[in-house]
Amino acid sequence: MASPHGEALDEKSTLVNHSDAPNAATRWVLCNLIQQLRFSKEQLSASSISTTVAENLYGTKEGQLPHKELVGLAADAVDLLHDIQRRLEPSHLTLADHFFGYMNAKCLVAAVELGIPDALKKQPLTIDQLAATVQARPDRTAQVMRALYNNGIFQYDHQSNVFSNNAASEMLTSDHWTQWRNWVDLYGNEFYDIARGIPASLKADTKRSAAQHNYDTDDDMFTYFQKQGWVPRLHRTLGGGATAQAPGILADYPWHEIADQTVIDIGGGGGALIAALLRNHDTMRGGVFDLIKVIEHIRPFFNPGGMYEDVCNRVPSENLIAGNFLEEVPAYHVYTMKWCLHDWNDADAIKVLCNIRRAILGGEKSRLIVLESVRADGAMGRLSRYGDINMMMTAKGQERSEKEWRFLAESSGWAVSQIYPLRNAWVSAIEFRPSH
Repeated sequence: MASPHGEALDEKSTLVNHSDAPNAATRWVLCNLIQQLRFSKEQLSASSISTTVAENLYGTKEGQLPHKELVGLAADAVDLLHDIQRRLEPSHLTLADHFFGYMNAKCLVAAVELGIPDALKKQPLTIDQLAATVQARPDRTAQVMRALYNNGIFQYDHQSNVFSNNAASEMLTSDHWTQWRNWVDLYGNEFYDIARGIPASLKADTKRSAAQHNYDTDDDMFTYFQKQGWVPRLHRTLGGGATAQAPGILADYPWHEIADQTVIDIGGGGGALIAALLRNHDTMRGGVFDLIKVIEHIRPFFNPGGMYEDVCNRVPSENLIAGNFLEEVPAYHVYTMKWCLHDWNDADAIKVLCNIRRAILGGEKSRLIVLESVRADGAMGRLSRYGDINMMMTAKGQERSEKEWRFLAESSGWAVSQIYPLRNAWVSAIEFRPSH
């Protein structure tokens, strides 16, 4: 075998030169792996490749999406590297990452609360300059920054001793279009506290969620948040996430196939999804089906002077429909449903899907597009697993695997015709078609 640099690796001589023969093969594999990884790191660090990665893989500029093929290849590489790391890493380090995991969360919260990403936006700074800018202790700030840049957030130049933003920390600046900093604030504080209730929520004799255990209440999380005055922060956070994920949702599902249809967003909440679809497709019409209090709240949005007045002529008043999807659904050809079914157990989710199946009008273009996570293993599937635990601890809900989505479809008169991965989005577009 030869190394990527062209040097011959003499397997026989490598094995013979070591007296501990049982370990020799492993030693050779590890030496070869190190050579291959060093070569790959050098290639990725080369200016031309580095620029391509920054411009076509991260896709962090507003509306920009990463290159579809490259992001798929990068995901495969990350999953492989993660699997190799799990095989080689000492078990006590794996455990330490979990029982010390609170440090990572709170160090990130501290950096955002101090405004460190904003401070580094203009220029790199030494630790003394940075601490003076954000009015913090330089010694402790240095300790926090060391933890963060070793986790891939911020960049540190050992020669000049300066810190700067990288692709991850830039997304935490106060004016970044994705507003991921809101997630750090809400999930690194309130949801951090909720997680304390996870152990109690697993016991066989409890019906309370982790949130209810932590706050010692029988209120659902939304009601409790309302009483604490936290709902505006929740909406601001989720709204920013929806904005950040919108480009991939709009680009990677073939919405043009239904551009001449009326699309009803079931459980459509504030109407942002349907408005985005209509802005992208001039011939599409739309509507929202939700609880009466939601519909009355958003009705002004789709009138002159409202936030969606540019598309209000394609969302007539009769398409803003109040109702309960656990009871019945209005009859149309095309529906969307985003982040709804993960709130419900299988029995209720099947009931909702049966109601939509009974209501849908037949036709070549008839379909239900479910925008939800598809739970997956591996490093690149971790957002779906974070979402799964988050739903468990707050709403007694869950994210589902592809197999579980297909089960729900088959149990309610549907077939999953295709699952579309969506770049820079936590959700996939799961296309349901009537099975008969």
